[in-house]
Amino acid sequence: MMDRGQTLPDTLIELMSWRNRTSSDWTYFTLLGQEVSYGQLWQSSLAYAGGLARAGIGRGDKVCLVFPTCAEFFYTFFGIMHLGAVPVPLYPTLGAEAMANMFRNSEATAVVTIDWFRENVEAARAGAANVKRFLSPADLEGMEPPRALPTARAEDVSFIQYTSGSTSQPRGVVLSHYNVMATMAFMAEAAGVTSRDTVVSWLPLYHDMGLIGCSFTPPLVGARLILLPPDLRNPRHWLEMMTAERATFSVSPDFGYRNCVRNVKDVGGLDLSNLKMALSGAEPVRLSTIHAFEEKFGLKDVMAPCYGLAEATLAVAVWQRGEPIRFDPSGRYLSVGKPCRGVSVKIVHGEVDLPPGHEGEILVKSPGVMQGYYNNAELTRQVLTPDGWLRTGDLGLLDAQGYLSITGRIKDLIIIAGENIGPAEVEELADEVAGIRYSAAVGIDSERLGTQRLYVIAEVRDANADHETFSRLAREIVQRVHQGRGHRPARVLLVKPQTIPKTSSGKIQRSRLSQMIQAGELHDQILHPTGMHKD
Repeated sequence: MMDRGQTLPDTLIELMSWRNRTSSDWTYFTLLGQEVSYGQLWQSSLAYAGGLARAGIGRGDKVCLVFPTCAEFFYTFFGIMHLGAVPVPLYPTLGAEAMANMFRNSEATAVVTIDWFRENVEAARAGAANVKRFLSPADLEGMEPPRALPTARAEDVSFIQYTSGSTSQPRGVVLSHYNVMATMAFMAEAAGVTSRDTVVSWLPLYHDMGLIGCSFTPPLVGARLILLPPDLRNPRHWLEMMTAERATFSVSPDFGYRNCVRNVKDVGGLDLSNLKMALSGAEPVRLSTIHAFEEKFGLKDVMAPCYGLAEATLAVAVWQRGEPIRFDPSGRYLSVGKPCRGVSVKIVHGEVDLPPGHEGEILVKSPGVMQGYYNNAELTRQVLTPDGWLRTGDLGLLDAQGYLSITGRIKDLIIIAGENIGPAEVEELADEVAGIRYSAAVGIDSERLGTQRLYVIAEVRDANADHETFSRLAREIVQRVHQGRGHRPARVLLVKPQTIPKTSSGKIQRSRLSQMIQAGELHDQILHPTGMHKD
């Protein structure tokens, strides 16, 4: 654990170098029963650096990583950093075209992957002439480390983190070492994570929370780290690992906790009593999920909403450990806590700062605010103000005590007869209907009405149910939304499971869903359409 008086390392490489010198035999992480020590990480990453240098990788080069959760990811990531090159972790099951777009946008000169993904990566590489080298761990292992390595500085680019693309095409967020190290420090402080904690994470390594929050922060504070593959088809594995390792800290988007409530029927053998904090973020945090998860697994005041985004490196606001959750003054929106130390938040309408209790766009200023979007100066200018504020594109409000609540995304707002409706409010009502596994609400423009029409797309649990069952589910969704939000859905579409498009981090892609509806792409997935009005 770093002493209070010890200076924070300037870079991730310096952090791991310090760990190698002071605690080489300590376990950095455990994955599928394999323990990787700090010393092993350091030596293997140096060997990988030798292999990368032999392949022609040098300072400033961009290198894409296409890996599952494995030790080789970390060896490659830090091997790239040793050379002063820039790691670019990517979602491994992206389509070839989407992956090729990221290869081109990042100007990557090489890509490192494993045999599992080789065919897809090769197809993507064919569409990106800038990728000159295709490497695997076998090409990098056992090499002699380079004789001389550059010294990284705090202001140097640490890595490029691609956004998940919930409202647009993914963008390459450029993060400096200072961005990453400062965010890790204030995030650990806000969440109360120390050397006494055991962190269990299934979040993927290509995602900011899985990488920065769960994989790079534990070495800073000396916490134990247990990693799982990002596969929640059987969420019991996550709960069993938290039980076996006596986990005190874990993180998931709302859907992960909801999967546990819905799909883990037998809680026998599960004991989460050591859990001190379970952060919930990356998508709207639903009160019903918090209550259901804590009730099912015998917890109290453990689940904590949080808020962040890739453009702010990660964290903006984190709920304090052990404190009961609270709402905004209207009682409609959960608070995600106060901004972390050193983070400033303001709410604006256009260029006007709004007083407490008023909803508007969330602007953030912090040590974690990105350097910009790679290869996109115009978009960078749109979201970064000259005086250093980041326009998040999220809607929210601050109460008089400084607690932040998130109310939605500007681009996702549904506007009916001049009233703004947050999709998450509608979705929570629809998700309460027994027989519905997941829902999404979008606004579809109507030229005839001159306003938007509310569509609710709901994935059913049983795609083989009869017509009468589907009719009942649709009617109940209409009734709940009408009673709870005051607007009757224009149409409810019951669809097959896994129909609603999501990002790699589990966020609903509502803009993509709207496009699919208007283009008729959902036709084969619809089990029961209910139209309440006609255009």
